[in-house]
Amino acid sequence: MKRHIAWILAVGLVMWGALPSWLTADENAQMAVQELCPVMEENPIDPSIYIDYQGKRVYFCCMLCKATFEKEPETYLAKLPQLSVDPEAPDAEPAHDHLVDHGAPDEPSRLLTFMGKFHPVAIHIPIALVLVAALAELLAMMTRNGTFEKVSRFNINVAVLGAAVSVGLGLLAGMSADFPGDYARPFWLHKWIGITMAVFIAVAAVLSELACRRGGSRCRWGYRAVLLLCVALVGAAGYFGGQLVYGLNHYAW
Repeated sequence: MKRHIAWILAVGLVMWGALPSWLTADENAQMAVQELCPVMEENPIDPSIYIDYQGKRVYFCCMLCKATFEKEPETYLAKLPQLSVDPEAPDAEPAHDHLVDHGAPDEPSRLLTFMGKFHPVAIHIPIALVLVAALAELLAMMTRNGTFEKVSRFNINVAVLGAAVSVGLGLLAGMSADFPGDYARPFWLHKWIGITMAVFIAVAAVLSELACRRGGSRCRWGYRAVLLLCVALVGAAGYFGGQLVYGLNHYAW
């Protein structure tokens, strides 16, 4: 009896140890079959970027290709070996994919999703305004010309409005975005650095107004310090935004 129990336990341990391999066998097989992105056909896939379509896992090289595929998947099916159909086989209905056929549960409304698509367009407005404000302030320091201070003040004030709109559209875009695996961290950083950037742009605008109306060097230098921080935050947010669109290895040398 004890020998039988020992055999059962041994077999159970072997099966338990092999379970992860069984669970990932199909995924690894699909990765071996698909080596190139179906959208940008010359690019190798990134294993962390994928969707499940018609019961099969489809991999992409970047999030941009993933979004392109989701809009018109039929255009790229012929380029996917795991979804290819034998021409001699009788016609069969495609497997039911609940996410594709019925849409994701709790997804935002179509209007909000559409508005979120304008985030990449709107974000360039505050970026340009902050950089111009910083350049004008630098010229004001070098030339002691008050005109450049006025240019800097105007640009940072308009940048507040642009940043508010851009962050709002970015939050709407994030509601319908899906960044799995390794992309979750860049998405989180891009989101909160962007929000922080908008807050400090507003702080810079307030300090600029105080420096203009009250005078004195304390508010002026405070404005310059916060403005420099805004420039750094613009670069950091753009860095992680680029990773989300073009892939984690986009900046690789």
